[in-house]
Amino acid sequence: MRRLLRRLSYANVMSTLAVFIALGGSSYAAVTLNGKNIKTRSIPGKKLRANSVTGFEINEARLHTVPWSKYADTALRLDPAAVEELLLRCPDNTVLAAGACVELVAHRAAPFGSAEMECAGPQQNQWRRLPTHEELTSALASFPLSQGGELTSDVFPSTRTPGSIDVLYVSSQGGEVGLTPDTSEGAKAFRCVVDPGNYGVTERVITGK
Repeated sequence: MRRLLRRLSYANVMSTLAVFIALGGSSYAAVTLNGKNIKTRSIPGKKLRANSVTGFEINEARLHTVPWSKYADTALRLDPAAVEELLLRCPDNTVLAAGACVELVAHRAAPFGSAEMECAGPQQNQWRRLPTHEELTSALASFPLSQGGELTSDVFPSTRTPGSIDVLYVSSQGGEVGLTPDTSEGAKAFRCVVDPGNYGVTERVITGK
């Protein structure tokens, strides 16, 4: 005991007391510290843990407009005629059927291969093709079928000539079908089809008024 007393000094006592006060003070702060004790705008953003603030803590109604986003608040309004022109449509002299634009006027009879090439040729920068069976039969409500039937794009291996193909064609207004060889003897009338697009669109002024 005497040895301990001899080792005690004013400095030792004060330093030990300071440690207890510091520990007790931090414990007190950890238990009682809350929003009321924090001075407004005294905590910088860099002191917050990254990604710790979520939408739940944010009042979106209090957020300011992001630069340039003010233009999004005033939606651009188009001239009604311009809006109509931007809608997908079929080019002239075609009719929409089963999602494709089918020509109203049939081409003269040709073998399947020749018909494909004629449809794929340049026609006002539109890539065209032969119609499927569904597209052609759906369009028959808009025009009469050519005499002798019309070709489709559906082909099958020929059962008569190995290595050749037979082409499905629509043989009646009611949608009946048959097979014809890809030869001059099997030539049939045909129509080309094109996918709907922004055909005939003209430039118009877009205003934000």
